[in-house]
Amino acid sequence: MFRLLSLSVGLVGAAGLLAATLPSAEADPAASSRDCFRLSNIQSTKMQGERTLFLRSSTGAYYRMDFGADCDNISSEPLILHPVDNSDEVCSAVGLDVRVRGAGACIPTSLTRLTPDEVAAIPPQDKP
Repeated sequence: MFRLLSLSVGLVGAAGLLAATLPSAEADPAASSRDCFRLSNIQSTKMQGERTLFLRSSTGAYYRMDFGADCDNISSEPLILHPVDNSDEVCSAVGLDVRVRGAGACIPTSLTRLTPDEVAAIPPQDKP
């Protein structure tokens, strides 16, 4: 009986410790829903150079994805975007697998939702 009681006290303590850490994980700004988008809502993409991809969502939001190395799609092959966890929602660069059809993988390093001023600064030929 004493052993069962001490085990349940330990479990309650562990659950309390876990609950104390959850709010800080949810407060992570990179994972907030306003910075996330659904891959199915992407209407257009456009590469700017070899290391930057602009995305436009059907909600009117624009995103910029930067790559750690050249993403070689000069051959005009399309980029294939696939969420790593097989969901439709993307909240960070590491949550997205980017490939060039027939070539190789591109390595996304950052994903940023653009402000209206940042969208206005994109040259017209580079807007998705």
